[in-house]
Amino acid sequence: MKLNPVFEPKILSQSKVYLIDCVQYRFVRTEGSGKNIKYIFQPLPNQRKISEISLNSTKLAIRCQEVEGMVCEPPKNQSVVQMEFL
Repeated sequence: MKLNPVFEPKILSQSKVYLIDCVQYRFVRTEGSGKNIKYIFQPLPNQRKISEISLNSTKLAIRCQEVEGMVCEPPKNQSVVQMEFL
């Protein structure tokens, strides 16, 4: 497993796997604007962490590493169909 540090936030992708504090995450979205941008990550299934984390650009460069060769599929939106019987 080869790890590449993430120094540039523009290369973040929702289909790549990132290792942050020994937990595998996928990139979800960015929040904020200007110098207060936060990068939101969601843990992959079967990880010890279950909540999203947010990192600013400084913490991103220090703690986040891309796992080369691993990809994840974004979760599909589930639609609920309710049928009514007469």
